[in-house]
Amino acid sequence: MFDAAEALSAIVNLLGWTLGGFLIWRAWRGNAIRSVNVGPLRFQLQEEAMTAAAAAARDWQAKTGDGGVDMGRLRAAVERAFDPQMTDHLIGRSILWVDDNPANNELAMRALRKLMLDVVQVTSTEAALGTLGGRMFDLVISDMGRGTNLRAGYDLLAALRGAGNPVPFFIFSSDDRAEFRTEAKRAGAQLSTNDMLELIDCVVATLGRAR
Repeated sequence: MFDAAEALSAIVNLLGWTLGGFLIWRAWRGNAIRSVNVGPLRFQLQEEAMTAAAAAARDWQAKTGDGGVDMGRLRAAVERAFDPQMTDHLIGRSILWVDDNPANNELAMRALRKLMLDVVQVTSTEAALGTLGGRMFDLVISDMGRGTNLRAGYDLLAALRGAGNPVPFFIFSSDDRAEFRTEAKRAGAQLSTNDMLELIDCVVATLGRAR
């Protein structure tokens, strides 16, 4: 009789944990959850984000021929994202990523989604302006050249600022000469970089602030 009661109790506990986990997952997917401070869940999400971010950084490094990935710096950025005070502001924030070669950023977008961010992808300036016209975003990431237009990133930024849209704007491109950074800042961008770790770090710092 005791063994049966013990078994029933174990089944009830298992069902309770399963249901609880499902509800947390549903709330997180719907951006209704405002905290991931539950120990095991928080740890699992952080480790998944770290793995995804490392894969994205290595992928980008292989394409650009840059030096090795600074894992300590990458881990610090991910850990900041899961700091309870940061997480409450970070969950569900939205990013519009504009790039005519979306496959180049697939792993990076996956990493940002593991940081509980909502990332929407478009491939042209026109699509970006149309999407921004129908929805508010917390950040725009854009490549520089698209097709024959080698200044497409600047053109999108100028269109947004001309329309009075102050959304934070990051330019992420393999070509990141000093003069590009200077021009991007003068045009109203908050970042111009070809460094994946800098991109992730600045996304966390910018979107992790109080709304």
